[in-house]
Amino acid sequence: MRIRLLLPEPEELRTLIRGADDFRGRSLVPGALPPRVILDQYRYFPTGTARAYRWTVPYLIEAIPDNLIVGTIGGKGLLDGEDEVELGYNVAPEYRRRGIMTAAIAAVTRLARRDELKLIAHLEPDNRPSRIVLERNGFVHESTVSLPASFALERWRWSPD
Repeated sequence: MRIRLLLPEPEELRTLIRGADDFRGRSLVPGALPPRVILDQYRYFPTGTARAYRWTVPYLIEAIPDNLIVGTIGGKGLLDGEDEVELGYNVAPEYRRRGIMTAAIAAVTRLARRDELKLIAHLEPDNRPSRIVLERNGFVHESTVSLPASFALERWRWSPD
């Protein structure tokens, strides 16, 4: 399935946070957006430059030819001067296993190459589908990190070199 990434403008993001059920005339599939508490965090991160905005606000993933919003992908915040950003992504359950996230990550790596950014992603060790899409897009397993609450995550890295 083909996809298109759509970056919401600030007012569009505010509308999505308030619970909109469509975006630019495209319906939002249930489960396409992350929980509201996660979306709301984007309002508080500095987005002073176009580059910072592109890597802080999530892109909406439009499935083509369905013209439906089926997921999100993007950086989890980029400060000026940084050369690495953590990637977060989500696709609605009914649209999984169709190659959508593989295509979305490929599109985001092209954007990262243009912006001369490295990408990292963290995933739970038993999240095989995420591991597969990362590997297909050139990410390499770097390490397993333990968080303070003894929660382990795999760290994957992509670099434009």
